[in-house]
Amino acid sequence: MIKVNKETVHVNSMAISKAEYDYENEILDLKFNDGKKYSYIGVPTNTFLSMKYSESIGKFINKHIIKANKYEYAYKK
Repeated sequence: MIKVNKETVHVNSMAISKAEYDYENEILDLKFNDGKKYSYIGVPTNTFLSMKYSESIGKFINKHIIKANKYEYAYKK
């Protein structure tokens, strides 16, 4: 059995280009189209999977990650 530690999802969004999830540490890294990168800490795996399979990943991220304001985050250079 192969264990996946990280998974990358390319996002078709006006604001976000890529989402990378670290399963072991529950960290969601988002890369925005303007080049900025943020890490959202403590995002449960079920939230990532819901995002991955949602009809609009960009809308899901905006509503459940960014505007939900329940995850600690850090700017990455």
